[in-house]
Amino acid sequence: MLNNAVFAVTAADGRRYALRVHRPRYRLPEHTRSELAFLNAVHEPLAEAAIRVPKPVPAKDGALSVAVDLPTGDEPQTVHCDLLTWVEGSVRRPESGLGPRGVHQIGRALAHLHRAAETFTAPEGFHLPTWDARTLFTEDSPHRPGPLHELLSADDRKLFDTVADRTIVIFDRLGSGPDAYGIVHHDFILLNCLTVRTARGWSVGVIDFDDSGWGHCLADLGPVLGNLSDYPHFRRLRASFLDGYRSARALPRELEAHLPVLMAARHAAQCLWAAGLVHSTGSAEVDTAEHIAYRMWEVRRCLAMNA
Repeated sequence: MLNNAVFAVTAADGRRYALRVHRPRYRLPEHTRSELAFLNAVHEPLAEAAIRVPKPVPAKDGALSVAVDLPTGDEPQTVHCDLLTWVEGSVRRPESGLGPRGVHQIGRALAHLHRAAETFTAPEGFHLPTWDARTLFTEDSPHRPGPLHELLSADDRKLFDTVADRTIVIFDRLGSGPDAYGIVHHDFILLNCLTVRTARGWSVGVIDFDDSGWGHCLADLGPVLGNLSDYPHFRRLRASFLDGYRSARALPRELEAHLPVLMAARHAAQCLWAAGLVHSTGSAEVDTAEHIAYRMWEVRRCLAMNA
C-alpha cells in the first residue's frame, strides 16, 4: 500500500462517506485518533466560517478508529480504519479554472484552520507528531526514511543541510507563541483543496489531515505556495493567497521574507517521505532517486526567488 487506501462509500440514504484504511507501519494509531478528535472539535467552527472539512463518523461503540485484521500471508495484518463525511468539490489548478479569486479563498481557508486550532484544547491522551527541524530533516522523521547520507549526492547533501540550518533560524525567530505555533495541516496543497463554485463565489473544502501535527503556522503556507509557483503569474497568485489569509488571520508582512526558504524546506523534507515509502513498505511505486532529484531541483528554484 503506497499511502492510505481511501474508498468512497454511499449509504442506503444516499449520503456519501470516505473510508480510510491506513497504511501499516507508518502512522501511529494514537496519531490518527488525535487527528480525528481534532477534526471532530473544529468541524463546527469551520463550518460557521464556510470552510468544509471531513467529520469523523464514530463506530457503534463510539470509537473514531477501529482495528481490523486482514488475512494476508501466513499471519493476519492489522490495519486501522476510520470513516469520514464526504467533502464535495474538485481539485483545480491555475490551468484548470483556479484564478486569483479562488486562490484568495484558499488562503482564507488556511487562515481559518489556524484560527480554529488556536481555540482547540487538547484532551488527555492527545498526541500528534511535531514538525520541527529534527523531524523535517533527520532520520527521526515520522516518514521513517532510514539512513539519509546514501540518498543524496554530496552537492545535494550540502544544500539539504543549508536549508535545514536556515529553517532552524527561521523557527527560532518565529518562536513558539500561539500566534506562531500550533496544530497545522502540514500538507496543505492544491490536491487537498476541493473547490465548488457557488452563487457567492468559491467554496473551499480541505481534506487529508493525515500529516497534521504541531508546527509553525508560517511553514504551513509553504506547500501550496510551492504549487502556485509553477505558474507564470505566481506573483499575482501569491498576493491573492496572502490577502486571503490576512482576511481571516494576521500575517505580518515582514514574515514574507521567510517564505522562499520554507517553500524549499517543504521540498527538502519530501525527500524523506519518498525514502520512507521504500524503507517502511518496500514499495517500488515511487522512483526514490528520481523523486529526490526533482525535489532538490525545486529546492534550488525556491531559494533563488526574491521574497
